[in-house]
Amino acid sequence: MSRSSVVVSMLVLCGVLPALGLAADTASSPPRFEGVASCASSLCHGSARPLSAHEVLQNEYVTWSQFDPHANAYRVLLDARSKQIAARMGIGPAHTAPQCLACHAEVVPAARRGVRHQLSDGVGCESCHGAAERWLPTHHQSPAVTHAENLARGLTALERPGVRAEVCTGCHVGDRNRFASHAMMAAGHPRLVFDLETYTELWRTSGGREHYRKRDTQAPTVWIAGILGATRRQFELLEVHAARSARPDFSVYACHTCHRDLRVAAFGTNEARGSQAADPLAGAPGELRMQDGQLRLLLVLADALQVDSQPFIAAMRRLQSALNSDPAQLPGTLRDARQQLDALGGALTRRSWQTRETRVVFDALLRAARSGSFPDPAAAEQAAMGLVMLLAELDLDRSRRAEIDALFATLRDDNAFDGRRFRRVLDQLEKPTAR
Repeated sequence: MSRSSVVVSMLVLCGVLPALGLAADTASSPPRFEGVASCASSLCHGSARPLSAHEVLQNEYVTWSQFDPHANAYRVLLDARSKQIAARMGIGPAHTAPQCLACHAEVVPAARRGVRHQLSDGVGCESCHGAAERWLPTHHQSPAVTHAENLARGLTALERPGVRAEVCTGCHVGDRNRFASHAMMAAGHPRLVFDLETYTELWRTSGGREHYRKRDTQAPTVWIAGILGATRRQFELLEVHAARSARPDFSVYACHTCHRDLRVAAFGTNEARGSQAADPLAGAPGELRMQDGQLRLLLVLADALQVDSQPFIAAMRRLQSALNSDPAQLPGTLRDARQQLDALGGALTRRSWQTRETRVVFDALLRAARSGSFPDPAAAEQAAMGLVMLLAELDLDRSRRAEIDALFATLRDDNAFDGRRFRRVLDQLEKPTAR
């Protein structure tokens, strides 16, 4: 048995991958992953430079292989830092460890691997676009074969922000089978960060090279889809890990609930806010706070766009209480939280975005961040990415480059994060004016 076959078997046994067999009827069996080499021809997506014959650039493979961090996802498991993390965890080499490969490679059972599929390709085309066996022969035959037909054959509809959020958050937040645990982070794995709009733009323009031309969805719409998708994944993680133990894994909680200077008043408590407005997501002193940067963005959006968020806040308070005092109540509180999230998300998603709405939300987010509503590095990071996206939508990001650089400089090191310094830099981002 090859090493890759052993790895896949381990992933199945560990629950990282479902056990998938090849059905007698191949039309009803899961499609094969054909590998990135299947896209690499110069006549397909391997052109050395972008072509202008149609909207597809045809140099996507080159952009991915040379500039996209996803292409390096497997190779990074071979570097010194990954070896050190794996050694501390006692899991063997990182590049064969199931819990590492789950997000750092395109791991599929042997029956679903085409002849060109390579584990060492990392996060390749099909990780995002879907197993290509059935749509690869037809996806270029437009208009004879429609996009809807290719979707029916397994192509992933990444043009839909909600679908893209579901794909990306599987690794960048975690899901039932992939998870950056507290043990991994204690061993040295970076804290996970995700913002769908920011990461989409970074991916779309990897290394200054466009991955694709077409952008027909407004950035704030993508941003909201990402916030909702990440929050749903957080709820999923709470559900999965609460079922496995009395308390969810510590990585679902805000790191700075514990990892903070003991001389500083507790982050996320109303007592720490002094005379400022009460924090709707604050818990009692000593409570562990779940990762809530995305939740805080939702509340700012709701307030700015005049959407009622009180039922959602009440649901989150019940969930927070269950997490800290009565895990047996988690299933019920999670159901309620999901329902309220869907209701709030539906109201926000239906909003149209013009310059006025963008400016109103920017001002509201800036006020909230200045007032301390994003009190730790992870939450402040979410606010910063949202602010920069909104500045770009207002065509003000280039003129504020120095302020933006200073803003992210305050977030470079979690251990050195100073909320007061963060708010002072925010003061430099004056209210945008019309051009």
